[in-house]
Amino acid sequence: MARAPSRPENSLADALARSRARIAEPESSALQAQLQQALQDTEDAEHARDAANLARMKLQGQLQALQRALATVVPEVKDAADAQAVALQRIEWLATHGRPNPEAAAAARAAELLAPIPNRTVLEEVIAGKRQFTKEQLEFTISETMVLNGWEMTPLELMAKGEVWLAHQVLKNQH
Repeated sequence: MARAPSRPENSLADALARSRARIAEPESSALQAQLQQALQDTEDAEHARDAANLARMKLQGQLQALQRALATVVPEVKDAADAQAVALQRIEWLATHGRPNPEAAAAARAAELLAPIPNRTVLEEVIAGKRQFTKEQLEFTISETMVLNGWEMTPLELMAKGEVWLAHQVLKNQH
């Protein structure tokens, strides 16, 4: 007696059952574990990259703040293409000519309070309720706090904590 041809839904059901059985096999579990580890490694690498970028931005901001302060205090040395050479000339000028103009020094300190990367004074004033962050300072502080807390909170969650809390987080981790 001849067998009736198998119906398409039976072969589909059989194929689905075979696929499910393969997924449950130990090799599949090992493959899933490897895939999960690869995803975690990728996420860890992205976090490390973000932390390195933030550190680079912080250093660049600090360098620019120093260069601006020197330019304000020693306007006698004019800007040029090589910012490092100009900064060294300004330091040399200070060493040979004595103290700079007090008004220029005060202007440099005031400008530093508006730098995109908040310094210790800005952080302390925010904590004391004497001022708020500028938009750029708030953005930087949120980014830095995200790195410091291991990306456990979103920017919105961090903003909800308030500027005082953010300033505390950054200040307690400054070196």
